[in-house]
Amino acid sequence: MTVDFAAETPNESSAEASYETSGEPNGETSTIYTVYLSAAEELIEHIRAADVLNLGFRVESYLVSPDDAPDTTQTEFEFTLLNELPVRVEERD
Repeated sequence: MTVDFAAETPNESSAEASYETSGEPNGETSTIYTVYLSAAEELIEHIRAADVLNLGFRVESYLVSPDDAPDTTQTEFEFTLLNELPVRVEERD
């Protein structure tokens, strides 16, 4: 499995893929757990574990300014483990 990290966050006007699941009646997957990580290596370990277990996951990244250095930012990650893999739905124009 290859994991690529974007150098910049895409702007909101860019097209986003939509995902559906088949397991839950309301179309949403249930969350097994959510963890907040500050290192990309930890994130990759979680992604690999989800892949081995054939579970879905969602990753969100955000910038945080530490209290001791407000002029700098660091990237942190929110990793959510899902009970199943989301199914990608291709939108056609």
